[in-house]
Amino acid sequence: MNTLQYFIKIANRNKILIIAYIAILIAFTALSMSSYEDAYSRRPLNIGIVKQEDSQFGNSLIEHLGKGNTLYHYDSQEQAELDLYTRFIDGIVVVPVDSERILLETDDAPLWIRTDITNSQSLFLQRTVETYALYYKAMVDAGKPDLHRLSTVLDERVKVVFSTDRSPLEKKFHGFANVYGFVIMMILFRLLGDLSISFNKKDIQIRNRISPKSDMRLKGEISLAQMIIALLVFVLVTGFILIVFLPGMLESRSLRPYLLILFLWTAVVALLAGLINRLSKTKSLNMTIGNMLPLIIMFLSGSMLPIRFMPSFMQKIAAFSPLFYYNKGIMSISEGDFDIGGELLIIAAFGLAFYLSSLYLGKERKTRTL
Repeated sequence: MNTLQYFIKIANRNKILIIAYIAILIAFTALSMSSYEDAYSRRPLNIGIVKQEDSQFGNSLIEHLGKGNTLYHYDSQEQAELDLYTRFIDGIVVVPVDSERILLETDDAPLWIRTDITNSQSLFLQRTVETYALYYKAMVDAGKPDLHRLSTVLDERVKVVFSTDRSPLEKKFHGFANVYGFVIMMILFRLLGDLSISFNKKDIQIRNRISPKSDMRLKGEISLAQMIIALLVFVLVTGFILIVFLPGMLESRSLRPYLLILFLWTAVVALLAGLINRLSKTKSLNMTIGNMLPLIIMFLSGSMLPIRFMPSFMQKIAAFSPLFYYNKGIMSISEGDFDIGGELLIIAAFGLAFYLSSLYLGKERKTRTL
């Protein structure tokens, strides 16, 4: 029996564990997907404002946000967050001290914004604030700070963006893809880690060392087995979501690019899990990494906080996160832009780097053992 067959045999022995992880993934993504609102249009928002500076930039932004929306002013960020958790407000915008100076003189984030990832309307707030800051800086740099014109232009731009014909099904599938991006990491890190620990028993390792197969082939078969399991999870979860919840998506033009990036992302996560398994040989360490690393990657990739509102050094770090390009890709698809070749290429490059690093670490460990 070759290495691939043996790893699959171990997976078969742990089929209850695999089914449990798949069920958790389906339940979590379906629940999060269903919380995305169907009415993805410009409706009045409840916005929490924490104003810590009296400046032209801050005042004009607040005035712009007040058009058609309801503003609630708070003395502290903590008070606003309490209302965000109860969904009394859709998001929070904090205008900190020196926000205008930071915007005009540095590359740091001039504002702090907090939104609810499961509230589709919060995306409108996030983009409104981001766009206003960029346009304001451009007008000041050009020496023509016409705030009335700026507000009018942005209002017209919003009407164009939100008049895009996007069905509720596509909006919900985007919600699924968004949540799938980081949940699949948490699931596969734990699942493949548990299977690899079972495979790395002493008797199996001794058998592998005396095998006539090359070390490269053994590692390739293990990676292939992990990839098969990961893609099986992808097929079962995505297929279940499409057939049970969103069968109408099967006729959507956006489904193909969505599936392509989801497929590639799952494969890259499996390769990253393989690299982690090279570094962690105990169940406790694998559990720690499996719990912490997805959260770190998610935070650095703009899944929790918009990239443009992070400090400049963190914006640079985000470029080294594959999830950043995944998020960028699915956002482009949701807006009708299916040209995501650049994002796919970068994600694939990350996968190749993870695989080569895993091979190198395996070679180093074998050399030390000998």
